[in-house]
Amino acid sequence: MTTPRRSAVSWLTGGAPSATTVPRAGRWASAVVLGLLALALLAAGCSREAAPPSHRLEGTYIVHGVFPHRTFGSPCKGADAGYPDIVPGTAVRVRDDATKAVVGTAELQAGTLRDGPLRGNDDDCVFSFSLTVPDRDAYRIEVGKRPGQVLFTRSDLEKSSWKADLTIGAYTMFGGI
Repeated sequence: MTTPRRSAVSWLTGGAPSATTVPRAGRWASAVVLGLLALALLAAGCSREAAPPSHRLEGTYIVHGVFPHRTFGSPCKGADAGYPDIVPGTAVRVRDDATKAVVGTAELQAGTLRDGPLRGNDDDCVFSFSLTVPDRDAYRIEVGKRPGQVLFTRSDLEKSSWKADLTIGAYTMFGGI
C-alpha cells in the first residue's frame, strides 16, 4: 500500500514553489503590503499643496540721453549717455516691499535705440528684463548698484498687465514719460 504524498503548490503558477514564487501564507502579507503602499501614495497625493500664485513680470530700463548715432532699432549702450554701468547682464532685483527680501532676479538684455519722446537729439536706449515673481502686495525694483528702488504695487502691475518700466536720464527730473 502506498501513502499519498503531499506536495506544495505555488499560488501563483499552480506548480511547485520556486525561488520566485511566494508561499500561500505570503499571499496575505503581500496583499497587506500593497494595500498599505496604495494608502501611503494616496495620502501623499492628497497632502500636496498647490503652488503659490506667481506672475511673469516683464520690464524695461530706459536710459534717456544723447547718443552718438541715431539709427533707431540698432544696438546702443548706456555708456553713450553717461551710464557706463548699465549694460546687458546688469542685475535686476525685485524685493518684497514688506519684508525687503529679494523675491526674484533677472538681467538686463541688450539695449535698443529708439526715438525719444522729447524734441531734440535726446533718445532712449531701451533694455528689457523678464522674471517670475511670487504674489505680493508691493514690490521694489532695483537695477545694478544704483541707489534707489522703484515701488510698484500689485494693483498697478495688474493694471499694466505685469509690465514695469523704469527710466533714468535727464528728463526723469521733469516727471519722466
